[in-house]
Amino acid sequence: MLDMSSMVKDSLGETIINYALSVKFEDLDQQVINEVKRRILDSIGVALAAFSAEPVKIARAVARSYRSSAEATIWGTQDTAALDWASFTNALMVRYLDYNDTYLSKEPLHPSDMIPTLMAAAEYRGLGGKDLITAIAASYEIGVRLCDAGSLRLRGWDHVNYIGIAVTAGLSKLMGLDENKALNALSIAVVPHAAMRQSRVGELSHWKAAATANSSRNAMFAVLLAREGFTGPDAPLKGEMGFIRQLLSGDFNEKVILELGSLPSPKRILDTYIKPYPVEYHAQSAVDAAKQIRREYGKAVEPDDVEYIVIDTFKAAYDIIVKDPEKWDPKTKETADHSLMWVTAVALLNGTVELYHYRPENIRDPRVLTLIKKMRVNVDPELDKLYPSAIPNRITVKFKDGKELTARVDYPKGHPKNPMSDEEVEDKFKRLTEGVLTPSQVNSVISLVRNLESLRDLKQILKSIIV
Repeated sequence: MLDMSSMVKDSLGETIINYALSVKFEDLDQQVINEVKRRILDSIGVALAAFSAEPVKIARAVARSYRSSAEATIWGTQDTAALDWASFTNALMVRYLDYNDTYLSKEPLHPSDMIPTLMAAAEYRGLGGKDLITAIAASYEIGVRLCDAGSLRLRGWDHVNYIGIAVTAGLSKLMGLDENKALNALSIAVVPHAAMRQSRVGELSHWKAAATANSSRNAMFAVLLAREGFTGPDAPLKGEMGFIRQLLSGDFNEKVILELGSLPSPKRILDTYIKPYPVEYHAQSAVDAAKQIRREYGKAVEPDDVEYIVIDTFKAAYDIIVKDPEKWDPKTKETADHSLMWVTAVALLNGTVELYHYRPENIRDPRVLTLIKKMRVNVDPELDKLYPSAIPNRITVKFKDGKELTARVDYPKGHPKNPMSDEEVEDKFKRLTEGVLTPSQVNSVISLVRNLESLRDLKQILKSIIV
């Protein structure tokens, strides 16, 4: 794409890029500004809680080897690395615990996966809080709308492909690209990097959490190249062998993207969900339902007390967190947090699911595994009709003494129809960073993020989260 006059037209790419470049801070509603700040705080919390995780330590060690004149801070440290490696490492931290935010539609997404990379760009260019807030709000708008437009998952491709598009748009804005260079960046980010959903099948590996980090790294790489004049293939989204035909078989509702052209202000971040529990989002309502049963029972639901357990769910949940044999006998943290049965058993026993439940000895807790063997999971057509507007799970426990308890939750805590308060989001941050940051650091980060639009230097936040 040498210039706009010679390129094959790609109306979707042009709409996405023009929208991202045109959004201004003054366009944003106060509710959107506040929500962006909540997501930044939540992202920093889940990232720091993963600071000592094995894949994070590996990535951090490698990143430190790659220095550049274009660098950003590796979160939790005083070290810097090349922008693409800092983006990868910090995004991996945010994603690793599967505790960051979510959006569910035709395609699921974890939009806050984009925040570390956008922060890296803003830090590198010396931009302030208003610039970062604007880029995040615009990137969320694009990512959410892509999920509404078509399903990658049903065709074996990974949702991180949408992250790559949305974060490239936000990065183009922060890195000061003009329209033509931004379109080339979009093409370089999209065409060579189609991620397969095999990352989320079977026994899950470290790469499950790294897939979006890699999309963000590719986006940063593309933006850096395009900024210097490097060109990418024409029509990356709508071309003859482009994104929509190859990854979506042409089944894509362009209207929801083209609407960006007349959109006055990004608001779709308000439709996304913060997680109260460190489990895959389709299981959040199952944890809430299991907690209700546990409270009504008055004590831990022990295997010896149970005759059987029935979980009624919806098809997307069944496909993602039930059907694989490994989900019925998880051996890794990555598989356990994607097992509807495992998280339900843990909540029935303990009254909740917390990060410490993913310690190796707890993943293989015999009581948990025995409860799983007493379960059966059904796709309920009536519940399935409610998805994705609702995230319904119903749990029935039949006890050996004849007692039967049932609980159903459609809107888990953190859903837009059952939102977490600012206090609850801050409490989550405090729990996540306990023992990682000092109380003084915790209070400082909360205060800085609350007043983010007033910050001229994002390094104030980064310096306050040194572990």
